[in-house]
Amino acid sequence: MRTRQVLLVAQREIRQRLRSKAFVGTTALLAVVVLGAAVVFTSGVGPFGDQGDAGADDEVTAPVEVAVVGELSEPARAAITASAGAEPVWLEVDDLGAARQAITDGAAFAVADGGRRLLARQPSGPFESPVPFGTVEALGIAVSMEAAGADAAEVDAALRPVAIQIETVQTGEGVDAETAAGRFAVAYGGSFALYMALAFFTQIVATGVIEEKGSRVVELMLPAVPPRQLLGGKLLGLGLIGTAQMVVIVVPALVYVLVRQPDLLPPGTGASLASVVVFFALGFALYAGVTGGLAALASRVEDLQSVIMPLWAILIVAFMLSFPTLGAPDSTLAVIATFVPFSAPFVVPVRLALVELPLWQAALSGLIVLVSAGLLTMLAARLYEGSILRGGGKVGYRAAWRGARG
Repeated sequence: MRTRQVLLVAQREIRQRLRSKAFVGTTALLAVVVLGAAVVFTSGVGPFGDQGDAGADDEVTAPVEVAVVGELSEPARAAITASAGAEPVWLEVDDLGAARQAITDGAAFAVADGGRRLLARQPSGPFESPVPFGTVEALGIAVSMEAAGADAAEVDAALRPVAIQIETVQTGEGVDAETAAGRFAVAYGGSFALYMALAFFTQIVATGVIEEKGSRVVELMLPAVPPRQLLGGKLLGLGLIGTAQMVVIVVPALVYVLVRQPDLLPPGTGASLASVVVFFALGFALYAGVTGGLAALASRVEDLQSVIMPLWAILIVAFMLSFPTLGAPDSTLAVIATFVPFSAPFVVPVRLALVELPLWQAALSGLIVLVSAGLLTMLAARLYEGSILRGGGKVGYRAAWRGARG
């Protein structure tokens, strides 16, 4: 009987979402956007395509202007030319004041004291260099070489780039750069999509609980369905519709890429995406279960955010743990986060995408999340039962716990 009640409530939640034009429209729009990204990804257009050397010979770069105060030796001029990539326009000025004015009028920078002093405009941002990259180093080398007796030709030859060939040796560890980039993209995209989906559907759970409580709909349902079965059915229905939404959004794009250019996907992409779906279901059971119990403590929408904010803080911190995991998937932090129930839904799919994660770690992590979700949902269901019919402001944890039946 209780199972049937849970299933009936779940069916009600699914029907409500499928009848919502906003939900269906958002799902369709996201599916089209992701599919469009897959089309661009496989078509060679934009940043994913091979731009080749088209237009490289036609592009004309205007030479930079460099103000010079006093004498500047040929080796120093050769160094500046090498760092700029082309012979600059030399502006001979009388003093530092004239050099500053030249910079104000558009000169790239100014050189004084025979190359031992540079004047440049104030950078517009914290990461912008005031002079072209390599200029300071090149001038330093030129001044040192000139002191040792080198001429301009020798300085130019010393500063000219030399092509270095790199050959990787297959040792059985690591992957090529293209595969590594693909795995990183899958890991990052999966982690971000997982966070957005969990945040979206836990918010739906919270608003659904508070709206039903505020509109007194729950009072009509409780005589037929006990509170814990009502919450369980809501979580089951939204969990199923959320999992289905992720599949609808991702699968068409994945199929398109597999048909058009399967070589673009790194090995193990299917398993990585499957892990995202599985850990979404587990993460939803964990976070949404607690959200349902906490949301029932509020009586107004205005009180909702303050009630669920601690859980949202945990969700955000757990998601942020996926970032260091992207850089070091086998680090101690990543391994520990694998077995922490709140962070595992984000960390495990990332590690599965990047490295050969031992099967026992993935299985144990999933089991920990599942057991934790069950225990926390049982506690949240008691809070839900003890507070869902109470109005007039926020309900305290102790009052909600005592208000539940057994």
